[in-house]
Amino acid sequence: MEQEKGAGDYRSRISGSFQSARKRSKQSSESLSANLLRFGIILFLVLFIIAYIQWGEIAFYGFALFIPFYLYMKFKKR
Repeated sequence: MEQEKGAGDYRSRISGSFQSARKRSKQSSESLSANLLRFGIILFLVLFIIAYIQWGEIAFYGFALFIPFYLYMKFKKR
């Protein structure tokens, strides 16, 4: 009987336990763009490895053609 009386208070303790985790989980737009950039780089590397396994050195030639285009896009004046 006494355990049932004390059991009614558990809901407030449980909801309070997750408050700090909820505050930490909010992401800013900066961290979102950093995560998207990381995902893009990892995706590119994985696709490159798959292409190398599939086609061999031809994948390196395609990668070598991609580098000047990437550098042009990165350093061109906006």
